Amino acid sequence: MAHYVGAMLIKVIGSLVVATTLSSCATVIRGVHEDLKVISVPPGADVSLSTGERGVTPAMFSKRRRNSFQVTVSKPGYYSQTVNVRSKASTTGAAATAGNVATVGVGVAVDAGTGAWNSLYPNPVSVQLVPQPGEHPARQRRLAGGGYPVATQTERGGIVRSPYTQRLYDVHAVPHGALVHDVDVDKLFLNP
Repeated sequence: MAHYVGAMLIKVIGSLVVATTLSSCATVIRGVHEDLKVISVPPGADVSLSTGERGVTPAMFSKRRRNSFQVTVSKPGYYSQTVNVRSKASTTGAAATAGNVATVGVGVAVDAGTGAWNSLYPNPVSVQLVPQPGEHPARQRRLAGGGYPVATQTERGGIVRSPYTQRLYDVHAVPHGALVHDVDVDKLFLNP
């Protein structure tokens, strides 16, 4: 009887070890962090993330896959630009999680909770800085001629509506006259 109980205990412990090992495949394969690259033309621009990190382009930041945040790129003589980086489920993360179905969804819950099956979009964050009118006369004519549409202000201060998609954007941290990136159509517009 003691031999039977011991054998059953070994089987139960072995099953738990296998389930635990398989339960977070994407977490192990992809990890919960992703390297976010920020590049600009021209390079050497200041980068600040709404999460507090700072750098100079080209810059690399290690960010959690499940977090969304804003990236602001600025350089003297150019309009600042802010890009919303979002965490979204990715096909790569879903494929890594597919092995978790064999463990009755435990791994799927682990991967969903840690964000291991998500990716950051856009990545890399690529910004084409636009010279301010006083700095570059050729560009001044283009901006004055309507090169970038202006967002529509809303009743709520610091919230504007994209001229392309009518989507609302929080521009509290974006200076007036700075460019904002509409992520739905990948176009820029001016913060009024």
